[in-house]
Amino acid sequence: MSTKVTPRLVPAHNRSTWLFALGYVVAYLVLDWASYIRPLQGLNITPWNPQPALAIALLIWSRRWIWLVWAALVGAELVVRGIPVNWLGALTATVALSLTYAAIAQALSQRTDLSHPFATRKDLGWFAAIVTIGSLVSAVLYVLAFSAAGFGPDGSIYGAIARYWVGDAVGLVVTLPILLILVDRPSRATLVSTLRSGPWWMTAALTCVCLWIVFGRGEQDYFKFFYLLLLPVVWASARFGVAGAVLSSLVTQLGLIVGAQLALRHDLTVFELQALMAAATMTALLVGVLVDERARAAAELRSSLRFAAAGHMAAALAHELSQPLTALNNYAHACRTLTGGAGSLDGPQREQLSEIMERIAAEAQRAGDVVKRLRDFFKSGIISLQLVRPETTVREAVEAHVEFAERVSVVIASELDSDLPPVWLDPLQIAVVLRNLIANAIESASSALSDRRVVVRATLDRGRLLVEVQDSGPGVDPARLHNLFDALPSGKPGGLGVGLSICRAIVEAHGGKLWAESGPGGYFFFLLPIDNNESSAAEHTS
Repeated sequence: MSTKVTPRLVPAHNRSTWLFALGYVVAYLVLDWASYIRPLQGLNITPWNPQPALAIALLIWSRRWIWLVWAALVGAELVVRGIPVNWLGALTATVALSLTYAAIAQALSQRTDLSHPFATRKDLGWFAAIVTIGSLVSAVLYVLAFSAAGFGPDGSIYGAIARYWVGDAVGLVVTLPILLILVDRPSRATLVSTLRSGPWWMTAALTCVCLWIVFGRGEQDYFKFFYLLLLPVVWASARFGVAGAVLSSLVTQLGLIVGAQLALRHDLTVFELQALMAAATMTALLVGVLVDERARAAAELRSSLRFAAAGHMAAALAHELSQPLTALNNYAHACRTLTGGAGSLDGPQREQLSEIMERIAAEAQRAGDVVKRLRDFFKSGIISLQLVRPETTVREAVEAHVEFAERVSVVIASELDSDLPPVWLDPLQIAVVLRNLIANAIESASSALSDRRVVVRATLDRGRLLVEVQDSGPGVDPARLHNLFDALPSGKPGGLGVGLSICRAIVEAHGGKLWAESGPGGYFFFLLPIDNNESSAAEHTS
């Protein structure tokens, strides 16, 4: 076994920070340039603005980047729109937009759980309200900033505000959900799994066909056939949940932009289509959230029924006790071998026998602790939280499997951040999770033809403890990801098929997440919240 300590990078104003800032500005300018189509003369208002979503996502991560958001706004004015005719209006508008984006980010951080984006209808409702109101405020401030400086729009000021509002709202509704999902690792894994699915690409192809039907006729008929675009969007949402909703909305939006450039002659029609697009996207998100909520409710119901049954309780205990009981049997057999020979034991033999008996006592104690803790957990959901160093728990779990790994010619290693903070957790139950995942990873890696290895990593991920168990085996079949953690018949000889189900129940009882990603190679992750408040631990143990 080898242990590699990886220092964690702390954000600082160094070269990497400035490279990140440069990358953000470039990305913002590219998005602004790509969406700068059919600008409303006078104020350069466009029908779709995805770049505010990038700014808000950055400010959700850290509000200290507001200076970078303002710098990107100024850069967009210079590079994409040309040197402003009215510098006072442009600078006032960029400052107002920066503050508005920061307010939207703050509101989203306070009213929605960004570690579980779009988990409930309440989250979606707050998202829709904040985005709608925030984009309206930014539209009013932007237009009034130029009007106050004596440089008004060509036409009604109310019409300019409405068009800016629609452009920003559509850009945020379509783009921001994808950015929020990409930040969250479990949600990102679901998004990647959806992109690897054949039915999703069939949906994307159907969207292109519907777009061709809509724009293949006269401009006066576009609105008559717009409802066709709802079919693939709603179907993708019903089939893949929120991941399907955001992906199908993005494909539809890109198709509308291309169609508007090639077929539409009137700017007003473009903005009307974009308003319909905003409604379609919100419909898709609502369907996706409802589908995900139903799937979680069904999974929770199945889990409750499973663990309420005495048969599953017995199976769980038998599964967890199999390893220590097997070890006890081996140690007892070794004792019989040592004492079965003729004559008395010499000094080294007595020492060896004493060591073996101590191991028997330790394994017996661990077996008793597992029985008691799992009985309490499945009976009343009690977890006994302690403030522990996570690297200690991870190392102990890895060291417990070194002998097993050596027997099957697998190299096992751990890579731990050097500054992991103490975490409130039940060390015995988390050890059960780690032992299950590591044992499964070793068995999977042992089937590899070469490079048999298992790596256990522990890092910080946005203020949470992230533990990863990776192996070089064949990996998880994508078709099994949706029910991998259900208590199903095991494919292993003598297996009971409840190990991963137990692991998920334990991790979720700690307020965390457990998930897997498809290969090549096996990837299992679980996140645990880091809470240094001792009173919260008392609440879990009471």
